[in-house]
Order: sequence, then structure tokens, then C-alpha cells
Amino acid sequence: MKASFLPLLAVVVLMISGCAGTTPIKNLALPPVSTIEGNITQLGESGFTLVDNSGSIQVRAKLLDNKELDLSIGEKVKVYGNLQGGQEKIFDGYVIKKSSGEQIIVSNPTPHFGFIIQSSFE
Repeated sequence: MKASFLPLLAVVVLMISGCAGTTPIKNLALPPVSTIEGNITQLGESGFTLVDNSGSIQVRAKLLDNKELDLSIGEKVKVYGNLQGGQEKIFDGYVIKKSSGEQIIVSNPTPHFGFIIQSSFE
């Protein structure tokens, strides 16, 4: 029982530490779930480009049934998700929080932390 509890505790600690505050885009690292914040500079079919004072990143946030994200260029948002591994720097967004307080839940997150998007985040 103790052996299976320790990995679960490690996952909870990673989730909490990743959600402690907003991470500058240039400081994103694998694997913790993070929150990034910035202004949208480009919109695309599979997401958008987000810019803060440290840099920019492509955010993947595609809704099911090809629904369009209700976002606009210049809008300030917080995005909860994680950095994807690989050559290209892409942030996989799970929840997008608009400055109005509205939250857009992306329905198809990466499975390993997908269960935590059911509650709101600050």
C-alpha cells in the first residue's frame, strides 16, 4: 500500500507546484502542468499564439466538432496546460480563462492530467 501511495503523492505535489502561479513562457519546462498568461497575437485552426513579456508560444487548443474558440487577437488570457515534448515548442492548453472570468474547457486534453480540468482554476 505504501509503495503505491508515494507515486500518487508525487503526482499531487507536481500538480500543486505547477499550479502555484503563472509561469513566464521562457521558463516553461517538462512535465509539470503550468499556467501561462499573455495576449493573443494570432488565431489558427488548432489554437493561437500567446505572448508575454518573456516570449511567445503556440498554444494548441482545438475544440471538438471543429467549434471555433471564442477568442480575439489582443485578448489577455490565462491558459492551464502543459508543454509538449519535441523540437517545436507547443503548449497543450486544457483550460483557457478569459479576463472576463469565462472559462473555455478544451475537451481533448492530454490524458495523463486530464482529470484535473473539471474544476475551475485561478
